[in-house]
Amino acid sequence: MDKIAISFSNGTLSHLETLEASAHNVALKQEKIREYEKMKMKIQELRSQRDELKTKLNVCQSQSTPGKDAMKNSLPVSKATAKSQQAILERKIENTKGLLELFHLTGLSGKLTEQGVSFCISTAFEGTYLDSYYLDILIQQPLRIQHHSIPVFIPLEQIAHEHLQKDIKCFLSVLSDHLNAYARRKFQVDQLQVRGKIVSF
Repeated sequence: MDKIAISFSNGTLSHLETLEASAHNVALKQEKIREYEKMKMKIQELRSQRDELKTKLNVCQSQSTPGKDAMKNSLPVSKATAKSQQAILERKIENTKGLLELFHLTGLSGKLTEQGVSFCISTAFEGTYLDSYYLDILIQQPLRIQHHSIPVFIPLEQIAHEHLQKDIKCFLSVLSDHLNAYARRKFQVDQLQVRGKIVSF
């Protein structure tokens, strides 16, 4: 009877050891599966980074190599790259819209034309909208003013010579300052003349 109990307990113990070993193997396999999934996610991240870098490289190559050579030298663009290019373009459009709104609040607005950019510089004084002046700039090298409605006594040529080729924001800012100074003085003179007429009657 003791022999049967010992063999039974040995059989049970060996069975338990087998179960424990198989449970350990299952746990190891599950750990490997989790590591595999992590590696797959990392690979996907790296692929998307690679696609973004390819996009940037293509853009740089197309900007540095003119014409057909740029097309020959550019890397093939995958669907993911096209999507990332689209996302970058959409972000740039949103940023540009924001800048145009900001410029509009500061009295500057612009729109693209067939040959370049048309700017509108609005002037104001103490919350009163005064006048708007227009300026068409041809986008070519060098930048050139095509048409404008800037008064003759504003030193447009001098301002353009100093700033237009170097920094268009600075050019527009300096020109806007001159136009606002003129519009303010004109407004003040008009107000004085109106007050003078009222007093004289």
